[in-house]
Amino acid sequence: MKVVNTPQPPKGVLGRADLLALGVGQVIGAGVVSLVGPAIAQTGLSVWLVYFISVLMGLLWCIPYIFLTSALRLSGGRYSVVAGLLGAAPAGYISVSILISTYTCASFATAMGSYVQSIFPAIPAQAAGIALWTLFFVVNLCGIGAVAKLQKIMTWTLIGTLLLFVVFGITKLNNPVFEVGAPDFFLNGNEGIFVAAMLLFSSTKGYYTNMNYGKDCKDATRDIPWSMLATVPIIAVIYCGVAVVAAGVLPIEQVAGQPLTLVAKAILPSSLFVIFMIFGPLGALATTTNGALANIPYAIAQSCKDGWLPKSFASTNKRGSFWKIEIFIYLSGLLPLLLKLNISVITSNMLLFSSCMSLIEAVAFFRLPTKYPEAWKKARLHVPDPVYYALVGVSTLLNVFVIFRSMKSLTPALAMVSILLLAGCGVYILFRMKKTDMEVYSSMWAPDEEMEKD
Repeated sequence: MKVVNTPQPPKGVLGRADLLALGVGQVIGAGVVSLVGPAIAQTGLSVWLVYFISVLMGLLWCIPYIFLTSALRLSGGRYSVVAGLLGAAPAGYISVSILISTYTCASFATAMGSYVQSIFPAIPAQAAGIALWTLFFVVNLCGIGAVAKLQKIMTWTLIGTLLLFVVFGITKLNNPVFEVGAPDFFLNGNEGIFVAAMLLFSSTKGYYTNMNYGKDCKDATRDIPWSMLATVPIIAVIYCGVAVVAAGVLPIEQVAGQPLTLVAKAILPSSLFVIFMIFGPLGALATTTNGALANIPYAIAQSCKDGWLPKSFASTNKRGSFWKIEIFIYLSGLLPLLLKLNISVITSNMLLFSSCMSLIEAVAFFRLPTKYPEAWKKARLHVPDPVYYALVGVSTLLNVFVIFRSMKSLTPALAMVSILLLAGCGVYILFRMKKTDMEVYSSMWAPDEEMEKD
């Protein structure tokens, strides 16, 4: 297998505002609407405090991505991380896993359709899901510039809608949400805090996907880590504010386990409630869907260039969109919806499989200071090596702990599906490595490395 050094691609079109909108839009998903109620059932009035803890946990989990992107520009996101720090074979494994995992995108189309039907009962959920999924697919075929423009509009509209909910709700608080000694503040004690934090944690770390946009950034090593860090205070304010209102207006027994829409209906005038439903939960799903369609193709495209997948699969149209990969992702999300498959089962089947992939990345991060010593020394967010290793270690332990907790819910059947997927990927990678035409191209660059001519 031949390794080929290539100059880094020319600067892209994405700036800080674009990346911030992509990061915030990716992390604020439907979870902000659907998860707060179950979290209240676990921890009561302190749900806002637990959400803040979860945001900090998300930051710890994302720390390795923030440090890495401050030192190196990535062309293929997760694939480039593993290829550059661990080697070709583990990277090939990652590339195939990302391709297989695109089937979980079916949850986006299904959820959007369900929310549209909840607002407009006359519209079939399946038809609404297909229409919106197709809309975002078409937008992504128009290139990253069009995606970023739409994402900025949707993200700031979403934030405005959630802030509207918070402002109206703050004026109608009835419960002592800031009194630590209140009877329902820690409803189920330490165990409730722990369970709620683990539940909310999943909705606090999606901004790490901004690392995928390195190829299309104006200044990747400056703007990508900045956008990740800037996302944290925004989601902290939004999430904690929403949680305060969710637990503070109606009696705890009424909101525990219920979606946020119950409180929204109680505090908002009917006209504003409709606006909230459209631009709140549906808007959150829309920004996440648009962001996913935008960031997933990068890793797959780079792996095609290296030969793990057919090179022609990474063809681009005149707008720079990986149109064949986008079609594949589109069909991956569409077919389960058309066939009316159980999306939760599909997602559960991927749990062990995707968890093993994340551990491969975790191992890769430890090699940054030794694999790219000069780039690491010049990193915009450089810290002493012991501090870096300690932070990456904490992130890895958190990752392992979350995986362990998640695995406890797996049935033998679900575990077997993931094991078969892992084995199948391994067989495929061994087969591809025997091909003599494979060339692994560099897809990580220090800012001062040679750049291609436009």
